[in-house]
Amino acid sequence: MTDHLSVFLFGRMIRLLTAENFSVPGYLNMKTMRYALSTIYYHLKQINEFDVYANNSTHSLHNNYVYKFALPFERIDDHIGSTLLLQRNWYHSITISIVYFILIKFIQRKMRDREAFNLRIPLFFWNASLAIFSLFGFLRYSEEVFYSVTVLGMYKSLCYTIHTNGVAAFWALLFALSKLVELGDTLFIVLRKKPLIFLHYYHHVAVLICAAHSGAEHAAPGRFFVCMNFFVHAIMYSYYASTAYGFRPSRLIAMTLTTLQITQMLGGLTIVYLVYNIKTKTDLPCQQSMGNLLLSFIIYTTFAALFIQFYIKNYFISPKRQQKKID
Repeated sequence: MTDHLSVFLFGRMIRLLTAENFSVPGYLNMKTMRYALSTIYYHLKQINEFDVYANNSTHSLHNNYVYKFALPFERIDDHIGSTLLLQRNWYHSITISIVYFILIKFIQRKMRDREAFNLRIPLFFWNASLAIFSLFGFLRYSEEVFYSVTVLGMYKSLCYTIHTNGVAAFWALLFALSKLVELGDTLFIVLRKKPLIFLHYYHHVAVLICAAHSGAEHAAPGRFFVCMNFFVHAIMYSYYASTAYGFRPSRLIAMTLTTLQITQMLGGLTIVYLVYNIKTKTDLPCQQSMGNLLLSFIIYTTFAALFIQFYIKNYFISPKRQQKKID
């Protein structure tokens, strides 16, 4: 019953957003707002139930791919314990996000009357370290993704998660933990008194929360997000490291990087659509709850909109036109 209602509400949301006569003023009437709030409350409750597991809370649909080689540390010895730990504590990612936001605003206020820190050398090593980590993550994780798509096919790639204690699981766990580390990006921005845009901190907290919840339920489509994110971040942090070192890459490289980020979000929305169809139009099992699917849909949609807005504003609107709009 719970899953059927979730499907109904999710379907209503998609139909509403894609309707030809959809308008923001019409959407924001009181009746619709009450309906939207009740929908959000329902899904917030459901999102913590992990009903995707049915009769258990730790054993998921997964493939049995064995890597050609594995380093001694590339394993998770107690995947059940790790899963339960995530399920019982994933919501702390929300607490961390709130504390992070308050702390950043506090530091910004304290920095108003102080000179900006230089931090060029620490920033270079910070970005270079994250670039190397992301590159290794992509190289190791993509092997499993390639196998899933080429050997198992798209259905199992979308609905059967990674082996729960193998190499891919190890890198998926590191990926989730790295989202905590990446919050440090913002510290460099505020200490150097650089502009802090909404997209930056929203992106950080949304990915942290989504990664924590997806890891807690072993969401199978997450393999694509992890792989894409590792790839994009390897390039992105390399770009940031080079600028911190003193290089000035061409504008085309910055545009290409933003294009990759937009492509990642549109790819994520395509995956959400495919999984939604599997869960609603077939009887095939799929290792992703409707609650997590909805969370992914919201995050990918907002990310796509924000990155497209950023792209247009920074690369197609001249500084004079931007100033004129502000005035």
